[in-house]
Amino acid sequence: MINYRKINKDESNELSEYHRMRHALWPAHEENDLREEMLKILTGNTFYKNELSWSTFVAEREKGKLCGFIEITLYPKLDFAASMPIGFIEGWYVDEDIRMTGVGRKLVDEAIKWIAAQGCWEIASDVEQHNLISQEAHLRLGFQEAMREDNCIFYKKAIK
Repeated sequence: MINYRKINKDESNELSEYHRMRHALWPAHEENDLREEMLKILTGNTFYKNELSWSTFVAEREKGKLCGFIEITLYPKLDFAASMPIGFIEGWYVDEDIRMTGVGRKLVDEAIKWIAAQGCWEIASDVEQHNLISQEAHLRLGFQEAMREDNCIFYKKAIK
């Protein structure tokens, strides 16, 4: 059974697992840069664009090892969305051995609950154009393409 919850920022083993998954999602990024971002996210420091806040949820295997995460930000507004503020999926990862089992969907469900509690009624995300697997995952979860820009496809979904 998989447990879904907000990350425990005070647990060093959990931080190590979170960092492992961030590096698996973004292998071209320097590990130290990913760790610094991770620590800013977990301490509530905004650093990316004009985000208002961050939250991270994890999926935990029965034996305590993490197997997925979702990072969510709140933005005051986005050009392609009508609602303000709006929740945004910045990072979404599931270990390869349990993909296609519903773990990714449950992580998005956790994000949506948190976003709705912040007063949002839309969630958005972006995907690189070459990442067909992520595009398909977004469409299966009811996201609709909202805009294309450079090498990126932006998606959004009503949550209320």
